[in-house]
Parts: sequence; structure tokens; C-alpha cells
Amino acid sequence: MKTVSSLLSSFALAALVVKQTNAYSSSFDLTDSTSYLNYYHDAATSFTAEETTLSDSCTVDQVFVMGRHATRYPTSGSYSGIVTVVDRVTEVLSWDNTTMDSSLEFLKTWNVTDLIPDGAADAELLAPLGFNESYAFGEAIRAAYPDLYQAEATVWANNVERVYDTAESWMKGYFGSDYDVSNLIEISATDTTLGANTLNPLATCTGYADNSGTAQTAYNTATNFEADLATYLETLWPGFGWTATESLFMMDLCMYEMDYVSEGNTEFCAIFSDDQWLGYAYYRDLGYWYGSGYGATLGATAGFPYAWAVTQLLNETESTYCQKVFPAFSQDTQMNAMFAGFGIFEDESYPTDAINDTRSYRSSRAVPMGARFVVERQSCDGETYVRLLLNNAVATIPGCSSGPGLMCPLADFVEYMTERKAELGDFSTECGNTATSDFTLFDEPVHNLCTVTSC
Repeated sequence: MKTVSSLLSSFALAALVVKQTNAYSSSFDLTDSTSYLNYYHDAATSFTAEETTLSDSCTVDQVFVMGRHATRYPTSGSYSGIVTVVDRVTEVLSWDNTTMDSSLEFLKTWNVTDLIPDGAADAELLAPLGFNESYAFGEAIRAAYPDLYQAEATVWANNVERVYDTAESWMKGYFGSDYDVSNLIEISATDTTLGANTLNPLATCTGYADNSGTAQTAYNTATNFEADLATYLETLWPGFGWTATESLFMMDLCMYEMDYVSEGNTEFCAIFSDDQWLGYAYYRDLGYWYGSGYGATLGATAGFPYAWAVTQLLNETESTYCQKVFPAFSQDTQMNAMFAGFGIFEDESYPTDAINDTRSYRSSRAVPMGARFVVERQSCDGETYVRLLLNNAVATIPGCSSGPGLMCPLADFVEYMTERKAELGDFSTECGNTATSDFTLFDEPVHNLCTVTSC
């Protein structure tokens, strides 16, 4: 006959087995499935170093940097959802008659204020890690392109507080003692009269429509993703009554804990298995693909003016005002539309009834916190090329990667973008906006650097 202690030991062992079976495996690349909420990390890539490395004969003479704001606190809506989950946990714990799996035991002492100290007042704002990330990003760009440094270069950012703060922190890292906030131009994030001349084109394209809700609902219907999450959590904490929405917030808390406490704090992450994280990743990918990318109504058209402005400047020997590095900062969905404008990571299909394991577009690789998209003009052995880097991973132009390091020859790039311009249509005409169809922010820097530095 088993003693009480042996029964308890058996139960503990069973609980441990459950946790080990369902927690993500040690070989699983978690950050490749955490989508837009995770702190900045370089993107995973299928290309080898041999394929993308450039020879010493290649030199860069022009660079465009588009950055997402760095790590932020939850949005107001997300914070409210987190508080709802926390309140429910507190309530159910107060019943004092429930049992939970060992993987959830930490919730008994977990406190949301350890994560988000000032509560709702922190919502939407840059987190401490975000300031560090953006500063380090500025330092990295300075180090990567030392010969292109200009102390009076202009920086552009939309006027959302966390975006502006990211840009300013980036400037401190990039310019160092030369940092001058008067060289940071703020662009309205909501003024529809700006037309295409904005860093928030989805806000000015009247005809744009976010189709993510329909896509994610179809995915949930076909796969039971959220419902299965709730059922799974109910097996870990019987009687809680988990809802689908609460279950999704539990996964979100994985990233928030790593963002605000430390990368090693993965108690929420460890609750879920590899397959559950893969399902989460695809659910979020659908949100971006259909919300602001190729599957959004006019998503690519809205994002194209920035891509076209970059193309025109790449095709000029020297910009009008001689600036060499063009840094700009916006938000994830706006950048996602710009990626679609360039035509990168376009999949033939993005099904809503099952995970496309071979898809090119993955939000974890495209829009983590602090995402950075860099376009370089490179010269190698007398030939000129265009190189795209998304979160330090090479991104290729469809059908155009014949150059060194999978780069696209400049002439071919311009031809490709010209064809894309005809395909996507005119911004004002398609979007139903009577304002300009051109992105001209880079034509109006604070300083004419031709008179400041040698061209």
C-alpha cells in the first residue's frame, strides 16, 4: 500500500513530466516565434554566411535606415487585458481550494507591478530596455559606416512619443557629443493631408483596410488554436475557467517578462510547448500579413512611396543636399507596409486554415521591438548594387540576387521598382487621398550638407 508521501511524490513526478512534455524544448528557437512583442534580436535566416558575405573590394556610399520604436511597455488595451488576467488569478487563488500544475506555481507570488511598475501610466511608453536598444543601435550604425558620418545629418521620426524617444536615443548613440535634437524632424502620425509624404502611410491612405481580424478568426475556426490553448491551461489549473483571450495574454506575458525583467525570465514562456509557440507565431503572422502587408487592402500601395523615394535617391550620384545616411523611425505596421512596397518576403499564398511552414514572411523576423531595415548602395569592382538588411539578415529582391552577397544590381533594382510602381498604382488615386503621392521628406533636411562637408 502506498503511503501519503509516496502518493505525493508520484503526483509531483507526474506534474514534472507534464511540464517537461509541454514546455518548449531546449533546442527550440523561441525568439523566432515571439512576433512583435519581443525585445530586439537579429532575424533568423536560411542564407549561409558564404552566400551573403561581401569581399573587401565592396564599399558603401549611401544608407537608408528605417527603425521601429524600441522595446515599449504594453499598449493601453494590452495592459487592460493583462490586468484582467491578473485579477482573475488573484480571485481564483483566494478560493484556496484549487490545485495547479507546478509550471504555474510561480503565479502565487508573481506581481504585475514587478513587470510594469507604474501600471497604466507606463502604457505605450518606451521601456528602459528600449532606451538602451536604440542607443546601441545608433552606435552600431556609426560603427558600421564610419566614412559616411556627418555631424549635422537630419533624422526623421513620427511624433508618437515612443517613436520620438527611440529616435532621440538613437541620435545620442550615433552622434555622441555631436548630438543635437534640433536635427530631429517630427512628422505627424495622423495628419491625412500629408498624403504619401509621411512615415505613417496607413493613416493617410483612406482606402486602406486591415483584414487581420477575418484572417485570424478563420485560423481559429479551422485549427481551434485559441480554444485549445484555453483547454490546455485548464488541464494545468482545473476550475480556473480560462477563456481564449486570457490564454493568449498568458503567451504575451512571456515576451513582456523578458522585455521588462530579463531575457532569462521565461516562466510564462515555459508553460507552452514548441507546437503552441509555432501556432502563436502563425496567428501573429496572419495579423501582419493581412493587417498591414500583402493581404491588407492597399497595404503595399500605401508603403510604396517610401520605397520609391529610396529608389530614386539610390539612382542619383549624390543627394541634393549631400546627406549620406538617412535615418527614419516609425511603427511596426507602417514598416510592414513598406516591406510590402519593396516586395520582399512575398508568399504566393498565406493560408488561414493551416500553418504554412515554408512561408517567407515571419513577423518574428520582420518586426520585433526595435526592428531595423537598412538599404545600402554598394560598389564592388566598379559595379553598383543594392543590399537590403532586415534585422541584420540579408533580404533579397524577388528575382534579383545575382550580385555579390545576393545583392541586386542597381540598374535591375530600379527596373524592378519601376515595374512595381506601375503594378501598385498611384498612392493618391488608389488610396482616395487628394494630397501628394510622393514621399519627399528626405528632400527637406535641416541642413544643406553640401555646404558643411565635402561632397
